[in-house]
Amino acid sequence: MKNSDVITGSTTLVGLIGWPVSHSISPIMHNAAFDYLGLDWRYVPTPVAVKTPAAMQQALAGLAALGLRGANVTVPHKQAVIPYVERLLPAAQAIGAVNTLVVEPNGGLTADNTDAAGFISDLREHGVEPEGQHVLVLGAGGSARAVVYGLAQAKAERIIVLNRTLETAQSVVAALQPLAPACRMSAFALPDDLPKLASYADLIVNCTSLGMTPHVDTMPWLEDVSFRSGQVVYDLVYNPAQTRLLRQAAQDGARTIGGLGMLVWQGALAFERWTGRPAPVDVMRAAAAAHFAARARHAATPNPDVHVRQALPADAARISLLNSYIQRLHADVHPEFFKQPAPTTFPPQYVLELMARADTVLLVAEIAGEIAGYLYADVSPAMETSSTYAFERFYIHHVAVTPAMQGQGCGAALMNAAKRIARERKIARMALSIWEFNHRAQRFFEAQGFVNYGHRMWLNGV
Repeated sequence: MKNSDVITGSTTLVGLIGWPVSHSISPIMHNAAFDYLGLDWRYVPTPVAVKTPAAMQQALAGLAALGLRGANVTVPHKQAVIPYVERLLPAAQAIGAVNTLVVEPNGGLTADNTDAAGFISDLREHGVEPEGQHVLVLGAGGSARAVVYGLAQAKAERIIVLNRTLETAQSVVAALQPLAPACRMSAFALPDDLPKLASYADLIVNCTSLGMTPHVDTMPWLEDVSFRSGQVVYDLVYNPAQTRLLRQAAQDGARTIGGLGMLVWQGALAFERWTGRPAPVDVMRAAAAAHFAARARHAATPNPDVHVRQALPADAARISLLNSYIQRLHADVHPEFFKQPAPTTFPPQYVLELMARADTVLLVAEIAGEIAGYLYADVSPAMETSSTYAFERFYIHHVAVTPAMQGQGCGAALMNAAKRIARERKIARMALSIWEFNHRAQRFFEAQGFVNYGHRMWLNGV
């Protein structure tokens, strides 16, 4: 077993190209697999924010120049990499997107897409054989193209693609039908055509994002349309594990499968492309499941012993002290940029000035009457940049909990109170900035429903 914290000059590297990449669990899965097999390999996120073809070409050339064996590719670069690879394998060509790159011995890149094969592998692991099946595919985005291609290659008899924009579903069918002439494909509108098609299918696959955290109350299915016993319902959404769609399907007697397996299998197939060794799929699945379980604990109901209230002038000195924990954390990691905390960093007088402003939200969390944390935000409309319009947002500047009180629900309680205030003020978007190194904070905010967007984290639909 290799120590996962040790990278040496002999360590073989693979990476992840995308923007942003801090939310990805691929490093967790792959590094767990490397450790289990005792391989001196590491999987490292490599954020690539390039926007021009020349910059993308330079980024890809850097893979071979830096000695990487390969990389995964995620949004927004899955299509952008295609012009710069030497070999585009059939799956990537058919799906029109790349999720796996292999650096060949000559430095050239072979591009593949393991999503389709990963989906079929998970189906078969659950005892579902696609051959001869009649399938409804909900959605017509990139994941739907992969699912339709995989099903057609596995000899499904009939595939119906339903999408809110019918023309998009028709384009998927038009692109993939010639590659599998024996499989009958057609496109229909969602949700209008769903009632007449629902009972027809042996297998139903949700390829939309409806039902994903934090929008767990949504689904692409109509409540008054029943599933039937014997149907298999597969939801590509993997967080949460049991979506509203899967719960309704199970209540109607259908068999349900969540999307974590596809996530694991597409990674496992990439692992095998790079290493030439069978992937320890169970190890990768366990690592991914543990990650989501930890996130769920972070998002759990706050400790009832935690009390959140509006900050008072008498709290200013304590808030100033709590801020020093944030300042010290940043200064220890980036001493060339951040100063160590000082009395002038976030002084009590400035805290009092903030309290007096109508656009400021300043909350404190107490445990047993002692202030353990605070949240500082402003609710004034603002522009993201000089080229954007001003928009309403609940912008969180600070969330701090004293180290001795961390892990007791103070952060979750503060965030719940902030969300409540945002709803009361009819502000639908929350935002914050976070430094890449602060993985613990990133995991916390992801568990609260925030997603990465550029250099910000956003929570829409508060």
